[in-house]
Amino acid sequence: MLLLLLSPVFSGWCYILAKKAGLKSTPWLVAGALVGPIALPLFHNHKRLALRKALGHGLVWFRP
Repeated sequence: MLLLLLSPVFSGWCYILAKKAGLKSTPWLVAGALVGPIALPLFHNHKRLALRKALGHGLVWFRP
C-alpha cells in the first residue's frame, strides 16, 4: 500500500534526476513509477556507465 502511495513521488524524482543528468527521462519516469526506490541504484549505475561510455574507458575523470 505504501509503495502505491509513494509511486508518483519516485517517478517524479527519477524524471528530474534523468533530466539533470542528460539522460532520456521517459524510461526513468516509468521505471520510478513501477519499481519505486529500487530504480535509484539502477539509475545511478546507468548514469555512471553513460558517462564512462561518453568519456572513454582509459580517461580519468575524477582528480581529487
